Amino acid sequence: MLAMNNETRLALLRQWWQLPAATRKEVVSLSRSRRRHPDPEVAWVAWRWAETVLPVGAPEPGRLRNILSAIGFWLTLVIEMASAGDPVDAPEPRWLDRRRARRILRLGPPID
Repeated sequence: MLAMNNETRLALLRQWWQLPAATRKEVVSLSRSRRRHPDPEVAWVAWRWAETVLPVGAPEPGRLRNILSAIGFWLTLVIEMASAGDPVDAPEPRWLDRRRARRILRLGPPID
């Protein structure tokens, strides 16, 4: 994907998070077994989300970065729970999202 503006990026992240939780879990589960979601629309939403999380050509995060990101994730979670803030927008991608995105991108784009 070419460089995108922040609004486009947030719109793509929102599309993913607007899918029902069960559908997102199904996409993740299918990607682990190296299969795409059978619904082409869901498959494309997942693909665009994965491209947003790990842009094409961007280096995949290494082990150290994943560890540091995981620590940051848990610290952020604890701080958010302590402040009782309600998220208003789609969350920014985190370490687990990058792993999931990598699996989806390895499948290649969905073909209609």
